[in-house]
Amino acid sequence: QVLCALGHLDVETLVVTGRGRLVARIYSELDLVAAEALLEGVFDELDEAQLAAVISSLVYEPRRSDGGRRVRMPDRGSEQAQSRLRNLWLEVTRLERDHRLDRSPEPDIGFAEAAHAWAEGAHLADALELCQLPAGDFVRWIRQVADMAGQLATAAAMRVQLLTAEGTDPGAADELPRRLRVLVDELRRGVVDFDPDEE
Repeated sequence: QVLCALGHLDVETLVVTGRGRLVARIYSELDLVAAEALLEGVFDELDEAQLAAVISSLVYEPRRSDGGRRVRMPDRGSEQAQSRLRNLWLEVTRLERDHRLDRSPEPDIGFAEAAHAWAEGAHLADALELCQLPAGDFVRWIRQVADMAGQLATAAAMRVQLLTAEGTDPGAADELPRRLRVLVDELRRGVVDFDPDEE
């Protein structure tokens, strides 16, 4: 019922729609929120570092000990995009509540500044200072941001195909798959790309 309400399944036939095929490319507890954000153009105008910041909120799960740290989005563009994403999360959770489903976890911006800095080429020590995490945890979360960016790149390319098939000019959406793939490369550097099994 939630998938039908969001247009991912046809109400009459329960056949997966084009929007639904896009969702199927995203593997996350917040897959519906991520897909809605993609479809609504939340990511379209963001640069790679801003994308890293916003995408991090879809994967990051803070530890209980993170509670006292002041967190924020790194700049105005990412803050506006995060506000739009949070509104979409509220819409999805209202639908889930109405259909007596467990609520999707809330997007968390606790890793946004560190992800943004790392995507911009920051040194490891500077990125760790921003998130106050051990290096191992930092690497794990950056890898998850990169994985999500890769999934969104595939879904974003499908969105461009959908828009084109509908006769709609993709506009800024046309460049998003490329920027997401660039982001994956920017994130997978240094200690994040290190594989001890190759030594």
